[in-house]
Amino acid sequence: MNKFFGWKIVALAFFLDFCAVGYSFQSFPVVVLELSKEFSLSRFSASLPIPIFMIMSSLFMPFIGKALDAGSIKRILSLGALVYGLSLISLYFTFSYFFFLMIFTLPIALGVTMMGNISVSKLISVWFRKYTGRALGIASVGVSFAGFVFPNLTSFILNDLGLTWREAYLIFGILVLAINIPVVHFFIVDSPREINQFPDGEDKEEIDTNDLEKDWAIEELIRDKNFWVLSLVFAIQFCSMMGVLSHVTFYSEGKGWSQSWAAFIFSMYAMPAIASKIIFGWLVENKLDARAAVAISLIIQSGAILSIFFVETPYQMVILVMLFGFGGGSALPLSNILFNRAYSNKSFGKARGAAQPFISIFQISGTLVAAWLFDFYGNYDLAFIMLGSILIIPLIAIWFFEEELKSNP
Repeated sequence: MNKFFGWKIVALAFFLDFCAVGYSFQSFPVVVLELSKEFSLSRFSASLPIPIFMIMSSLFMPFIGKALDAGSIKRILSLGALVYGLSLISLYFTFSYFFFLMIFTLPIALGVTMMGNISVSKLISVWFRKYTGRALGIASVGVSFAGFVFPNLTSFILNDLGLTWREAYLIFGILVLAINIPVVHFFIVDSPREINQFPDGEDKEEIDTNDLEKDWAIEELIRDKNFWVLSLVFAIQFCSMMGVLSHVTFYSEGKGWSQSWAAFIFSMYAMPAIASKIIFGWLVENKLDARAAVAISLIIQSGAILSIFFVETPYQMVILVMLFGFGGGSALPLSNILFNRAYSNKSFGKARGAAQPFISIFQISGTLVAAWLFDFYGNYDLAFIMLGSILIIPLIAIWFFEEELKSNP
């Protein structure tokens, strides 16, 4: 039998996640510093692109999730890469903040959603059964690795090469078209059965029972307690994460540190987040109670945020952001693992997509409320207290998740 192709799928998923969030989301905290100066934006206006991006992505996600469960994952990834690349290139031709906002929050949000985490997570759930936690954890490292690479890369493009943010997006868009589309076309395989393999590289006899998985209807999902518990828990955790990450570069500049320092500080959450994804994915796969894993990540994240008031130097800020990254970095793989565990591989895309609009409403609120509080008070004190303290809600709520598998009818 040929060598199991699933781990190559994980590597490809890593790469696609890296590109999906890197060229848009992870580069934006550096680009927004230039946007704010060029268009004379308030902190609230400067913070709008990411929340609106996430709202639109969440509205697209239920339809994309349903399409992923019903059709070709490869086709959706290819189309997403095309839309994403062309949309990034179109930013080169924008000369008003309004048109920047429209492009960033509509076609770019659509392209990222189609090429990003929900698609590659669905792909991995098709290729793995026993090792889903490990595979999802490794693949989601691409998100965090992008968080290390792209802020520093974007800062280098703008500050060292002297290019504009428009030229940076032009380069990013060309790279997506030239690399991502061929990678998807030539290397992505929708299912192990297409190449006469089976999930986890097992023999057919060992996995036949997975054909009995339940196909959850949307109506069943929204009546299920686990659906709302998971949605609430990760909505608030992502809300806290987004609120901090969206403002950490502004906060750093406000402390009198340079733009290069601000970009470096933002990027340093990524490396611990990479370790967190792998460690927590492995621990849950090896029988650590998933609820305990989520609780541990929430405690670390909250402690890091509430410690920000003791920071006096950029070096101390780097350490704090790294701790924050280790706590929050596990949220993405843990959310995918628990949704997959609760609703089966067959219904993963549908369940994850249906939850995203609810999650995004909370997720964006952290960014916008923090911006509003800064504009009102002139500092981030109350914002960071709120973003750290609110995590007590998911810390309690996660224990209402029913741990037993609910995949089979």
